[in-house]
Amino acid sequence: MSVARVPKALAERLGSEGTQGLITLLASMQAEWTDNVLTVAVDRFERRLTSEISSLRVDFTTELSAFRQDVTTDLSALRQDFTRDLSAVRVELLKWSFLFWVGQVAAMAGLLAFMLRT
Repeated sequence: MSVARVPKALAERLGSEGTQGLITLLASMQAEWTDNVLTVAVDRFERRLTSEISSLRVDFTTELSAFRQDVTTDLSALRQDFTRDLSAVRVELLKWSFLFWVGQVAAMAGLLAFMLRT
């Protein structure tokens, strides 16, 4: 604060030293008040930030848990489908292998019969 802000009547009544003392007192009070306001604002901001981060963590954990459950369920279903399809492929492979070998045995028996006949 400057001397010009102190009213003339008050400056005359207090004198030069009193005016300077008043200005110093008001400046220190303003600085102290500013520090207090900033401290309160920072504390409120930190509390709010902590609360929001905690809420975000809870939401994230909940969503992650639900996602893991969905992935586990989907993988289990895929595993069952794959196992079923793989067993069907094995059955088909065995069936065609059996038919191939039966055909081979019949062809060999026919060739042997033809060769032994003549």
